[in-house]
Amino acid sequence: MKVIRLKKGHNLAIAGQPEKLLVNAGQPARLKIRPLDFRGIKPKLLVKEGDHVNTGTPVLYNKIFPDMFVTAPGAGRVVNIVIGERRVVKEIVIDLDRTESFESFERFNEQSVPTLSPDTIKKLLLRSGLWPVIRQRPFSSVADPEKLPKAVFIPATPTAPFAPDTDYLLEQDTTGLQMGLSVLKRLTGKPVHLVAGNDSSNTALGGAKDVVLHRFSGPHPAGNVGIHIHHIAPIRNRDDIVWYVSLQDVMRVGRFFLKGILPVEKIVTVGGESVEKRHYIKIRQGMMLKDVLWGNPVERGARLVSGDVLTGLQCVAEDPLGFYHDTVSVIPESARRDFFGWLVPGLHKYSLTNLFLSRLVNNRGTHLDTRMHGSKRVIIPFGNIESVLPMNILPTFLIKMILAEDIDEMEKLGIYECDPEDFALCSFIDASKMEVAEIIRQGLEYVEKNG
Repeated sequence: MKVIRLKKGHNLAIAGQPEKLLVNAGQPARLKIRPLDFRGIKPKLLVKEGDHVNTGTPVLYNKIFPDMFVTAPGAGRVVNIVIGERRVVKEIVIDLDRTESFESFERFNEQSVPTLSPDTIKKLLLRSGLWPVIRQRPFSSVADPEKLPKAVFIPATPTAPFAPDTDYLLEQDTTGLQMGLSVLKRLTGKPVHLVAGNDSSNTALGGAKDVVLHRFSGPHPAGNVGIHIHHIAPIRNRDDIVWYVSLQDVMRVGRFFLKGILPVEKIVTVGGESVEKRHYIKIRQGMMLKDVLWGNPVERGARLVSGDVLTGLQCVAEDPLGFYHDTVSVIPESARRDFFGWLVPGLHKYSLTNLFLSRLVNNRGTHLDTRMHGSKRVIIPFGNIESVLPMNILPTFLIKMILAEDIDEMEKLGIYECDPEDFALCSFIDASKMEVAEIIRQGLEYVEKNG
């Protein structure tokens, strides 16, 4: 099997890596559902304050496709529904019962998967609330149930800062992995591409059936699914659809078909130098960050991030962990500016260029916080952002065409293959201090609406 080796990119030398120690977060008192996590869904409420729900009870549906539901990640009473501007549902808050109660579904074994029709699988995923774990490119939205993809991708070689190690996750439990892979293969009838790291030794990946196994190596973003798609099954136009599902969500799909109840647990990492305990933790979907970090002291003034430090969302303790996030990052917050910082040798300044001496020692002993280290300025095409993007795309020209709102040129330059997470390092390294990832997002939204 050929190994795809990527050289462009960069692994952040950031302090606070989680150790391989798994703890259980226990039972929280309250869960939150945020419909805005599900890009592409126009939510319509099915519950009101005071209603009781079981785990797996539908709480909202998609007005675009009414058979698609988002379901409760726990049994309890709906105590608050937060409505924002223009009647947008921002949060559904559930106070959990002391005892668990589930909506029940039909159970299957691995031998019965070939007898299941794709329509049966689709209906079960839509009704259970598991369909949103399937997303599609272009546009990174919840997959359209009425359009089959040309391929399905399962990324299993994470390279983002503090991302959970795949081999360690599979050492804890592999229940449902093969079942989930077989279900996705049966659902689509298309190739299911399982992408593992070149150094991964777990037999559950190497011996998986109903998949095409690929090996990738290289620095971040080599683990991003957008990079895998680009090198294996490139997206040529807006109708060239590819689905993708995270490895833990594949196992959730498999466990759902095996057990007939909605699986709501997953393992996430807690990392960063501003939190005392950096480890792996088993949580329930919809848990608030304060519950994930319960009994784990956080430095005063630290920034909480749902997700990794490059692509995550800044949050407060009352916010839930994002539906698609598997990392909680806690990093130092700082607004301090160094006087004439560009004149000093910079032995302790993080650098991806040869501007500071720290580059000569691979940034060892440097310190990363939330400072920008400079102000915004005009676009300076030094070639920095190209050095960390392992795609056959010209990011500087694409950015200019996005700002000019030229759809034809955006399409020629490969906008449909892009996603903000693949350009997060470009934002980090850019000398012009451009929010490159945010510009890519704006371009995708503009093309989706007007293309």
